[in-house]
Amino acid sequence: MKTSLIVALALAGAVSVSQAADFAEGVVDYHPGTHPAPGYTNAVAALGEPTRINPWGDAVTPFNPPYSTGDIVSLGEGGSLTIEFHTPVLNHPCNEYGLDFIIYGNSGFIVTNDFNWETFEWIGAPTTDGSLFGANFGTTRVAVSKDGVHFYTLDPARAPTVDQLLPTDPEGDVHTPPPPGLAPEDFAGLTDLEVAGLYSGSAGGAGYDLAWACDAQGRPVRLPQVRFVRIEVLSGRAEVDAVATVFTPPGHAGK
Repeated sequence: MKTSLIVALALAGAVSVSQAADFAEGVVDYHPGTHPAPGYTNAVAALGEPTRINPWGDAVTPFNPPYSTGDIVSLGEGGSLTIEFHTPVLNHPCNEYGLDFIIYGNSGFIVTNDFNWETFEWIGAPTTDGSLFGANFGTTRVAVSKDGVHFYTLDPARAPTVDQLLPTDPEGDVHTPPPPGLAPEDFAGLTDLEVAGLYSGSAGGAGYDLAWACDAQGRPVRLPQVRFVRIEVLSGRAEVDAVATVFTPPGHAGK
């Protein structure tokens, strides 16, 4: 009995460590920049998994993004956030769409239904026209590093803007990147369930590929794995909820 208990506790500990390693685990550096959202400057909020439940007990959906000061951190213009993974993010050819990690933000789809202020409910099943609120329509830069000293920028022509598309749907798999190429107009007229259909099992967010890494001269850099991700806001304002790895199929090694 005692041996069984020890084994069970060891297995539980292994599972706990594995789950923690799937998300950013440490803040290395944070600069809020100019005019971050007031009260949203706790960088630790970017650690761990994406938010599932908001403070009033309402579920996070693509129409209802995370909004607690404990769940998201804000970066104003010129701001930056550098986070660390204790277990490296792998550049793996078998990852879905070739993407290796996902950044979750604070954007949401605008609901276009009329609202009943007596019942505090939408009239009819909530749908969107594809327009966004809380999104960053400025410019961001994402860089990665193996050692926390030498950072390489992910090609801006391919790297999505942080905190724009896609709004979080934690009913999906938070380690599965969304299909590339989805645009706001693709969601016009859709309910949350129909939005989830376009997400194809993903929880949304923006996916990034380590193969996009470039040096200061714009030349490709081969990075089999990284442990650090830096997010910079060059213009506008972005909020970050979480940074998650993309799961690699068991039994495969990195590139």
